[in-house]
Amino acid sequence: MSKPAPIPHACNVLSLQKGDRHLYQFAVNKGSAVPAGQWEVAADKALPVHVVSRDWRLLLRSRLDIAWMPPEAVFLRAVQLPACAPAELAGMIEFQLEKLSPMPPAQVVWTVESVPHPDATQQTALVTIAARSAVEAFVETLEQGGYMVDRIELPMVRQLLSKPVRGDLLRIVIDGAGDQQVALIGWWSSSVLRDVSLIRLPVQGAAELLLAQLNGTAWAAELDGWLTLLPSVTVVVPLSEASPLVEALRGWCSQPVSIETPGAEPDLAQLTANHALQPSPASLIPEEVRTRQRRQYVDSLWVKGLTALAMTYLAGVFVYLAVLTFNKSSVDTLRGETRSMALQYTNTLQLKARVRVLQEQVALRFAALDCWNAVVEKLPESLTLVQMDFKNGRTLAINGNASEGDRAEVIRFNDLLRAVTSEGKPIFSEVKPATMTPRGNTLSWSFEAELRREEAVTP
Repeated sequence: MSKPAPIPHACNVLSLQKGDRHLYQFAVNKGSAVPAGQWEVAADKALPVHVVSRDWRLLLRSRLDIAWMPPEAVFLRAVQLPACAPAELAGMIEFQLEKLSPMPPAQVVWTVESVPHPDATQQTALVTIAARSAVEAFVETLEQGGYMVDRIELPMVRQLLSKPVRGDLLRIVIDGAGDQQVALIGWWSSSVLRDVSLIRLPVQGAAELLLAQLNGTAWAAELDGWLTLLPSVTVVVPLSEASPLVEALRGWCSQPVSIETPGAEPDLAQLTANHALQPSPASLIPEEVRTRQRRQYVDSLWVKGLTALAMTYLAGVFVYLAVLTFNKSSVDTLRGETRSMALQYTNTLQLKARVRVLQEQVALRFAALDCWNAVVEKLPESLTLVQMDFKNGRTLAINGNASEGDRAEVIRFNDLLRAVTSEGKPIFSEVKPATMTPRGNTLSWSFEAELRREEAVTP
């Protein structure tokens, strides 16, 4: 037993009745099934993966997968019950299941649906019972073919109930061909579905077996009191197979026998999908099978999720390694260029230092010449130059002799050197006062002058 499921967003119907598999897809729009595609797939071919696969998209848009089960192991019963809430119908049937089922309840699975009843205080319940082993084998066959079924339906039931019935009617649905022919018989009395039976028709004597079944039901109905006269008959069968059965039925009931051509399989699939969208309290799928399918679906989501995560991680690692390799190559290139530039920079510094030394040497030579020229031009005739020397290339040291009375000349010479210019700039940045030391009748003098060498020392 299972609880009603919410209305899905899509629906698939799979037919296995004609050798090849026919798959019909429907979209659900405002509670109705709308055709969205159909496929005919050979038994040895795989069903369309994008249609039947179960992945994470079902979490966002649910889907109902239906399959048509062959009627060989199925039993149908029509039960008259008091009217009740839809959720209580299954419980009422469960109390009577042991009486309704031809097999022990533990060996069957069942489902029930309510059929329209003219009396609002009463209802007719159509109970579908199937052998558990047959259903499990059918589900296993579908799973091996890649189809995870949510619901099992009998297309003959949908054909039987496809049109509302008013008054008394015997409606017979014939399905299949040859030794696979099956008849579904429904009896209506006063617009109430009273009896439903499902029989297999042999190749020889199909009409006799059908009439025997009808006679048995008619006698039981007379005893129950709901049948007094044989009703008119409607046979749902292809025209090519209708003649022998129709003739036999006309002779049996002496009532009009009408022939109704069965609808095309796509239309029947749409009818099945629309019925499956209605809330149903039970399903022919055993609960343990549904539990296993849910577990497999969750496990597949975990496996696919972990696989996708692992693939994403590996892709990220590969991208990281590729970027790392590219960056390492760029770093190695930059390091090579840096080493080359460092060598060039070192050579440049060496050349710059050499140029600076040469410039200083040249500047020093010119400064020495300027100093020599200034001393020669400004030295008074009364003074004697004894020594002129450069200290550290910046300080000019001058000393000499003079008579005691030439102190003023020494001072004037000191002032003259302080005022000497070259190209409009003073040669000396500072000329220290002269130091005069008397030695008998002579006077020893000396002083120092700091060269202005701004341009000479600038690189």
